[in-house]
Amino acid sequence: LCLVWWFMDLGLYNGCTMIMALGSIERYLFIFHDRMYLIKKKRLIFHYIPYILLLLYIFIFYIIVIFFPPCTNKFDYTLPACNDFPCYLNDPLLGIWDSIINSVLPTLIITISSVILLLRVYYHKRHLHRPNLWRRQRKMTIQLLCVCVLYLVPNIPLNILVFAHLCGLPDTVGVEPQLYF
Repeated sequence: LCLVWWFMDLGLYNGCTMIMALGSIERYLFIFHDRMYLIKKKRLIFHYIPYILLLLYIFIFYIIVIFFPPCTNKFDYTLPACNDFPCYLNDPLLGIWDSIINSVLPTLIITISSVILLLRVYYHKRHLHRPNLWRRQRKMTIQLLCVCVLYLVPNIPLNILVFAHLCGLPDTVGVEPQLYF
């Protein structure tokens, strides 16, 4: 049960964040490079294959590190969440890889690509000497800000705690906030 919990909690949550990061990059491409998706071959290469590869990566990585870890998991069934985290996060290479590549980087990609999209729309309108009617762009701006806030509020504190634990902060520091985030 704890292995399934970790797979759902860590694997699928980080997987959704990675898929959202890819989606935020694609949102930019759909708006400013939409002709790229008109050709069937390019659509396959730039739209379908990245999602298929990302899904394969997510499932293969988390199945291997959670169900077949390079270490021995110790289960404490008195805790509300089957331990703080699986043992592979204590491994310097796998722990840093999972924290940085699978969690921190997608969060940054979501934020940066959303800000770049807003700036590009603004400068594109300015470059074409068209009036910048914020009423038309209000919906897009609100949606992008909501997406950024949705991923930043829970992920930034969690990512800081996990990364601090990897850098040597004792595991007992921040255990309860980490469970909530």
